[in-house]
Amino acid sequence: MFVQSLAIEPEIIPNNSDAGEEAKPVYPKWITISILIIIFSLIIFFLNAIITFSLMIIGVIFIWRLAKKKLSSENTL
Repeated sequence: MFVQSLAIEPEIIPNNSDAGEEAKPVYPKWITISILIIIFSLIIFFLNAIITFSLMIIGVIFIWRLAKKKLSSENTL
């Protein structure tokens, strides 16, 4: 899945040289940007789901309390 290339091309450096020992892997920018977009989208999705679920729970609690109050006031008459 991960595409990487070395910053130094090995066919240019002779075999007996140690010039490529400290070469760092270089990742294409599109992989980094794609991963960031996917992570951002997942965060937005989960936040949306959590907020929606929380508001639904608050609404159900509100309706439950109103119904409970209405039933208790009818029983006292």
